[in-house]
Amino acid sequence: MSSPSALRPLDEVLARLLAGLHPVAAELLPVADAAGWVAAATLRAPAAVPVRPLALRRGIAVASAGLIGASPHAPILLAAPPPPVLSGDELPAGADAVLPADAVAASGPFHEIGQPAYPGEGAALAGSDLAADAAIVAAGTTITAEAVLALTLAGIASVSVRRPRVAVTGEADGPAAAWLRAWLAQAGCMVTEALPADLVLRLARDPAEHAPGAGPALQPGGEAVLVLDADRRTLVLSPRFDALAAGLFALVMPFLAAAAGRGLRSLSRPLTRKIVSQVGLADLALLRATAEGWEPLGVGRITLAALLAADAVAVLGPASEGAAAGSMLAAMPLTEPFEPR
Repeated sequence: MSSPSALRPLDEVLARLLAGLHPVAAELLPVADAAGWVAAATLRAPAAVPVRPLALRRGIAVASAGLIGASPHAPILLAAPPPPVLSGDELPAGADAVLPADAVAASGPFHEIGQPAYPGEGAALAGSDLAADAAIVAAGTTITAEAVLALTLAGIASVSVRRPRVAVTGEADGPAAAWLRAWLAQAGCMVTEALPADLVLRLARDPAEHAPGAGPALQPGGEAVLVLDADRRTLVLSPRFDALAAGLFALVMPFLAAAAGRGLRSLSRPLTRKIVSQVGLADLALLRATAEGWEPLGVGRITLAALLAADAVAVLGPASEGAAAGSMLAAMPLTEPFEPR
């Protein structure tokens, strides 16, 4: 087991973990397979969406300019009936509105419409959903299901993404390990048990026995051991959920942000009550968001109850003795933890 004298400052361990790290190589994926991964480049609409006006309802396609002044007492006469359309149909050339089907009536050899229409009535005009060159996904952001929809409608077939590969090995069969894998997948990683990987998370009940070395001066999580072997980065963690959470929030998340070419979000809010931290160690603080600010749920200790209720996590530096009520504290949100969004 690592003794307190063998601990290294968290900042030093994190610096060693990130030293020489560059964003992982981008790879091309079909748009349909891109949801959940991180965009390697900003993606823009190559043309307006829709390219031509589309019907938003069932009815008849009309040109609004041809119905100016139309009324029941002064209907507009047409030589041919307006074409019927269904929702989603492309309007014929010149048409820019959709009226109810009963807006047209036969009048001898003609067809009359006794009401006006405005451009876009019952229709999506060209470019009304998305302008040409509009940004759909920014580089470094997660590609959402909505982004996939927009990319597809914009005619983009494939996208360039970054997918850091993280191997979870060792004593990795328990519920805490399953939680860790789910968190990693949600953070945009390819989670595997096989090597090679950009980061190896080895779970062992006695990390120091499996990989002798100094752990981070962090509570909880001081038993973690970082092993650097050539180009392989291995972080050995105890498989208990609090140790995994500490390693994930303090070390793995900064690694994933750097590997995917994005940053971690930081939200500053006032503390609703004071917190106390142990000098010489970095303490993790779980926080709940309230109308008044951050409510501390635990400092230097992670319980299941706190993990369930937490909205954010902060790392208190080793020189800190805590923070007073009302003071501002920066924390990483647990939902949407990456920048930019």
